[in-house]
Amino acid sequence: MRTKRASVRRYGYAVLLLTFLLLSFTLVSPALAVESPEKRVLLLHSYHQGLAWTDEMTAGARSVFDTAETPVDLYVEYMDTLRLGDAGYGDREEAILGQKFAGVTFDLVICLDDYAFHFLQDRHASLFPGVPVVFCGLNYFDEADLEGWENCTGIVEVYDVDGTLDAALLLSPGIKNVFVVNDATETGISNLRVIQGAAGRYAGRLTFTHSGNATLAQIEETVRNLHDDTIVLLMTYYRSPDGVYYEHADVAGPISAASAVPVYGVWDVHMGRGIVGGKILFSRDQGEAAAAMGLRILDGEPASAIPVKTDLQGRYVFDYRQLQRYGLEGSTLPGGSAVINRPSQLIEIDRSVAVAGVFAIATLAIVVVFLAVHIRLRRRSEQILQESEEKFRRIAESSFDIIFSMDTGGRFTYLSPSVLRVTGYEPADLLGRSPIDLTDPADHGKYAEAISAVAGGGSLEGLEVLFLKNDGTSGYLEINAAPLYADGTVIGLQGAAREITERKQMERMRSEAFAQIDRNIGQFATLGDEIRNPLAVIVGVADLYCEEEQKERILEQAEIIDGIITQLDRGWIESEKVREFLRKH
Repeated sequence: MRTKRASVRRYGYAVLLLTFLLLSFTLVSPALAVESPEKRVLLLHSYHQGLAWTDEMTAGARSVFDTAETPVDLYVEYMDTLRLGDAGYGDREEAILGQKFAGVTFDLVICLDDYAFHFLQDRHASLFPGVPVVFCGLNYFDEADLEGWENCTGIVEVYDVDGTLDAALLLSPGIKNVFVVNDATETGISNLRVIQGAAGRYAGRLTFTHSGNATLAQIEETVRNLHDDTIVLLMTYYRSPDGVYYEHADVAGPISAASAVPVYGVWDVHMGRGIVGGKILFSRDQGEAAAAMGLRILDGEPASAIPVKTDLQGRYVFDYRQLQRYGLEGSTLPGGSAVINRPSQLIEIDRSVAVAGVFAIATLAIVVVFLAVHIRLRRRSEQILQESEEKFRRIAESSFDIIFSMDTGGRFTYLSPSVLRVTGYEPADLLGRSPIDLTDPADHGKYAEAISAVAGGGSLEGLEVLFLKNDGTSGYLEINAAPLYADGTVIGLQGAAREITERKQMERMRSEAFAQIDRNIGQFATLGDEIRNPLAVIVGVADLYCEEEQKERILEQAEIIDGIITQLDRGWIESEKVREFLRKH
């Protein structure tokens, strides 16, 4: 009966526990339901990290995703087509991406620039089936590009060539010719279509010529000889016909420096690097717009229901230094233009501010005088240091040791030719560098402490450090150095370094030999007792139990053995003397 009651009681407890768990789940599950799961988004770049255009697009996208209510786990992949792309690159990249992201399911893919767009156009279904796609940075777009491509939308990189040409005509109404710098990359081909359209619209007003298959050096020569009625329109020049890859700064700067006429452009990556300006498209805007469109899709809006954005056309920006270079700083600019590198304007200054300014100028004058004296003393110190270096340089040239001098920062200012024999480095390779670059990390602390002591006026004697040679091997140097003074002030240090690798090896071998001698002598010390003790037992047994004749023979042999042991004892004493002699000498 008692068992039955206990069973009923346990059943009741179980029902209560189950009811409690169900109520808890009912209360907690709505809270869990409102938590937004993290969305995986892939940025698929056509180009490489470090390219200004690409980095700014990434920064723009991140700035939007980082502040979004929907949490985003952002993946960034660089196809690097400008430097690595060739005829079979797409298939290889497809295989790499397929293997790399085989276990990852994305909620959105953003492809940036032309190559990534056309790459996904052919491989969307095989790489990311069903995943919505947003494109941006696309230079040339046709509605036919999206026929049959579901779940895709984006932002067209509508750079305003017409706006840039109109601005150039406003600044210089006499322009008749446009020399277009453009390459044959996929982006360059898209640019060509846009330029051809502009040429039709400006027919009769402007004549367009193109750089074609010219190298950068040939382009520089061409722009150097252009007439005053011509402008240069810089599009993209990532790769020359001979396969050389260029960054934005590698192109805009040299072309502008060589050009006899103004250079205009349409992208922000060329601003501040030599172009006059134009209707400038900003790469960061492209990244921000693509991310904002992506958030709409992540929130549930179908990609195909979002129209392609084609109105992100940039704004007028000009470089004052380039305007001034070509005498255009006084010309009328398009409305709303921004000007970079403009010098500050003169303004009316309040009397109290002027007094404070005079006081500040007087203070600065005192500082300038102090600095002038300091500079004079420093030049004197440098002159003394140079004279001292010249004195010992002649000696150092023929020395087998490394003769060196350093400044107070611990950087080499002179190294004798023997450094090549010892370290494998040419002296010129090490000038301006610190010896710590060649020192084993385990010796960095004692080296820095020693050099600091010399810089404080002390001397350095017998510092032994392990150094790394140019061929990857290591060796030991013994360094001696002393401070170099000028007018009582330490202005550097000079000294000599000798390779002691062989000496260190001999010391190690000697240490090992002494250790072996110590072990042998120790064995000598115990060997006599280890033999005599059993021998005494044998003699005692013989004396008690053996007949007289046998006892006599045993005692005779025992005396012989005892004599041998006595010789060993004398050898041990002599060995001790030899060891002490070796340690002294």
